[in-house]
Amino acid sequence: MRANKEEEEDLIKLCFLYMEYRNVFNLHYQRYGHFKGMIKWISNITDPTSIRWIFQKLLNKNYFIKRKKGKNTTYWFNPTNKTFPVKTFTITFD
Repeated sequence: MRANKEEEEDLIKLCFLYMEYRNVFNLHYQRYGHFKGMIKWISNITDPTSIRWIFQKLLNKNYFIKRKKGKNTTYWFNPTNKTFPVKTFTITFD
């Protein structure tokens, strides 16, 4: 993929904007393969090393939250570090 620095930044920005536009945040934790396919579609790049490089740049910019559970690693596209409100309720039996 070795493009100049400006083209690389444009490609990263394009991936970010597309994911933000599609509300990928709502998909919660997904495996890398899901985002790999998405980046491949957005950028029209088929080289797995280049796709991983783009994903790693997005991860380094803290656009993703990484979670390891046993051997599995999942990622959540969460650029604004939103959290869901915790709702509590009580059930009473008469």
